[in-house]
Order: sequence, then structure tokens, then C-alpha cells
Amino acid sequence: MTPDIYNDKRFGINHNSISNNALNIISRLQKSGFQAYIVGGGIRDMIKGLKPKDFDIVTNCEPEEIRKIFRNSRIIGRRFKLVHIAFADEIIEATTFRAGGTKTTESIEINEKGRIVRDNNWGTQEEDVLRRDLTINSIYYDPFSNEIIDYTKGIKDLKDKKIKFIGNSGERILEDPVRILRALRFAAKLNFTIDQEIVKGIKEHRNQLLEMPPARLYEEVIKLFMTGHAEQSFIQLKAYGVFDILFPNFFDKDQKFNEFYLEAFKETDKRFKLNKKLNVGFIFAVLLWPKIFEDSGISTQLNFKRFYRSIAEAVRKQQMITSIPKKYSSFIKDVWMNQVRFNRIGKKSVNFTKSLRFRAAYDFLLLRNINEEGLDPLINWWTEFKTANYDKKIRLLNTRKKKNARKQNS
Repeated sequence: MTPDIYNDKRFGINHNSISNNALNIISRLQKSGFQAYIVGGGIRDMIKGLKPKDFDIVTNCEPEEIRKIFRNSRIIGRRFKLVHIAFADEIIEATTFRAGGTKTTESIEINEKGRIVRDNNWGTQEEDVLRRDLTINSIYYDPFSNEIIDYTKGIKDLKDKKIKFIGNSGERILEDPVRILRALRFAAKLNFTIDQEIVKGIKEHRNQLLEMPPARLYEEVIKLFMTGHAEQSFIQLKAYGVFDILFPNFFDKDQKFNEFYLEAFKETDKRFKLNKKLNVGFIFAVLLWPKIFEDSGISTQLNFKRFYRSIAEAVRKQQMITSIPKKYSSFIKDVWMNQVRFNRIGKKSVNFTKSLRFRAAYDFLLLRNINEEGLDPLINWWTEFKTANYDKKIRLLNTRKKKNARKQNS
């Protein structure tokens, strides 16, 4: 297998954009007699002229040996061993070339569906590239020889803006169905077109995502919706029938919540670009809201019993597919339950505006206005109330109380 080899000057790669820690790791590994390269998103982004956010290292040095060379490292995982090398400002991941295989051996395990459930079968660079998923993420870069090594025409696919799997798309997905989400995520992130072979593989095997560990799917959901391309991720997931697999209990067959979702994710992307804090709990509160809305009758005649029961049930069911850490599940429930407090205006409203979850609940109320009628007066009142000083808050409460009294007497 003969790779295409390029000099990094061809792509205008600036070494100043490379993490000093990554350079030091590669240098030490090479001085110890090993091969070492930057692989994946780091070199992909540099070729595209973007500033890389992280750097992954790949080497023929085995995990235990990496651990000996770098005292600030630790081996992660048993079934898929890799090494985290920790520095004050970042953690860099180092993996060993894998050879893969088609049958279970002492160092690799493949189940009856062709899924790789354990892989510590070390190999060469030529073998390692065939174990990777996307061509655009299988480019190797040696910053000291200035060589970019491309076995899979990944650079051509970058130029053509194509998302392609290495080898047979169906086999790649069977080996690890989470690759479906990775393909859709990179298509959303880079605004690339998905290869038709991948599209075919997604349609055939997307239901196998439900066989994946909930913790892995949770991690992918975070990457899809909290890394600056949430809106496009949602569009991709819906286009290929994957959204309703990840969130099957919240199926919106009439597409009534599409605008709600799109607006929420636009705002999420804006916050990400402005380096504002994003909350996982808020994202899940958005994703799971349609079921709560339909079950509770919150926009018409609220049934409190159904409302509280549907909140608990919604989170419980979703955790069977994508795990949700307890601190975020509590946040989700608070955001939803606080929606009721916006209708219960009284003395406690002053303290409500001071509560930790008020801002998130208020932002959620604004989103609800997209596809719920009659919320404008309530939103206008709370918008004025939340920014008022204490004396003005009391005046607003008294005025509202008088208006309500007149309505009841008329």
C-alpha cells in the first residue's frame, strides 16, 4: 500500500499552530527509536487552514512503553488501550498502531455481528490506517520531517468536501455503529457531503445504534450539540433518520417542533462561538421537551399529576439510550418544573428571579414561544420584572394583583 506523501509547505502549515506539548511528545518518542505522528483532526484542520483545537498522537510504541517514557501519563481502557499524557493546560491522547483483524484472537475480539468489542492488536502504520473510519481523519503528519502521509486519498476528499469511510462502509459501521454519528457530525461540522455508500450503510444499520452502551451515545450527543454545529447536526440527524433512533420516545411525527429545535440550536451555536458557557442539561431539556409538552397539556389545561409523572418518565426512558449524569438530569427537571412557576405570579416571584435556575428557565420560556400561542403577555411581564429593582418588582406585583381582582369581579 503506497501512500501519497506531501511536504507541509504545500498546505502552508505553520508549526506555531501546533501544541508545544504535542511536538515534545513526538520528539521524545522519535528519540527513543519509535515512529510518531499527529493524526486525525489536528492535521485535517491545519490542511484546511483552520486552527486545530487538539492533537492526537499515533505511534508504534506500545502503551506500557509510552507509560515508561512519560511519567505524566496513564493508560486508559482495557478493551481499547490508549494513553493520556497530562500537562497543565491540556491532555494529549497517544494511541498505538493497530493491526485489526477479522477473527477473534488473544488481542482482538469480534462478536457474531462483526462488531469489534476489544482491540489491542498492535501493528504497522499501513495496517493502522485500515482500522480508521473516515478518509479525512486518516492523514498522518510528522512535523519534524515535514511529511504528510496519505494512504486513503483523504486530502482529495478534503478538497472535494466528501465524507467517506475507508473500505466497505457497511463493514465499517458493523464494526462500530457509533461511526454513523461520527460521519454525520463531521458532515455537519465541515459542511461536507456524505458519500452515497455511507448513506446506504446508515439506512441499513442505523437501528444498531440502540445496541451501543448509553455512555458512548451520550458522549456523541455532546459532540453533536455542544461543539458549535448543533443546528447542522440536528439537520443531518433528521435527514438520515437517526434523530428518532437516539430519541425514540420523543418522536415528533408532525414536525411541529422543528422550528423550536432549530432556534434552540442556533442560539447554542451562537453561545459556543462567543465562548459562553453551555449546559448539557439545557440541551437535553430541549431535546426531550416535545413529549412533556404533549403529555402534560401545559399549553392548555395543565394536568399537574401527568406533568410530574411525564417528567420523571421522560428522563428515565432516555437514560436507557443515552446516559444522562445525575447532576444534569436534576437540571433538566428543574428547567421543566420551573415553567409552571411563570404562571404562578406572587410574592415568591421575587425570590424566583434570584434562584440559580431562573435564567435557564426563562430562556426556555422564550423558546416555548416559538410554537406555543398566547405566551407573549407572560414573557413581556417577566422580561420587565426580572430586570426591575426590588421596589419596582413590588409595584408590578401589586398592579398585576389588582388587574386579576378586577377580572374576577367583572
